[in-house]
Amino acid sequence: MQTLEDRVYIITGGGGAIAGAIAQAFNKAGAKLAFADAYETTIAQRAQELGGRAFVANLTHYPDAEMLVRQVKAHFGRVDGLIHTVGGFAYAPIKDTDPSLYDRMFDLNMRTLFYMTRAILPELLGQKDGFIAGISAAAAWNGVGPGVALYAAAKAAVATYLRSLDAELTGTAVRVAIVYPMGAVDTPANRKEMPDADPMAWVDPAEIGESLVYAASRSPRGRVLELQIFPPR
Repeated sequence: MQTLEDRVYIITGGGGAIAGAIAQAFNKAGAKLAFADAYETTIAQRAQELGGRAFVANLTHYPDAEMLVRQVKAHFGRVDGLIHTVGGFAYAPIKDTDPSLYDRMFDLNMRTLFYMTRAILPELLGQKDGFIAGISAAAAWNGVGPGVALYAAAKAAVATYLRSLDAELTGTAVRVAIVYPMGAVDTPANRKEMPDADPMAWVDPAEIGESLVYAASRSPRGRVLELQIFPPR
């Protein structure tokens, strides 16, 4: 087990509900946090409350990803990992899907992940240690997503990409983790979208945060690659 005390993690999509739960868990473990989002208004208060720092970045642009890593290192003096929560979701049966949705799903879910991992890897490899995590989906784990085909395909690409990255990092101490929420996550957006559903039957985002702390604190001799997070039975 490795301590997370004073380690610096970039949390992308830092204004989101899942990112907030992850931030709470990492803060409790002693980590220092850099919150990245496209709009500072969504992350400024959260960064202040948790003693972190807010950074504005449009991660569909690679120069922004590179700049973010440089800014975080300049501010904190180091960077130890990435928890990538940027993503997008859409209900869209294939026969009704607007072709523009393809770009949106793959840009938000996959392009941003590629850009951020590409930008941060030189730092992690240079210090011979680090942690990279991304969020996939139950549809990717199960291999089918009726009604959400493009989302499922993009999240499957996320998982395959991260597994491939993990294989490329063989022989290093840089670890990779993929989280699969195996059901709806209890967020304000989902409560608004599904007002008649019981949120107590959904995945608690705090459990996602605690699971990632567990993965980040593993040593290279006991690393955890894929974590399914299930709702109550």
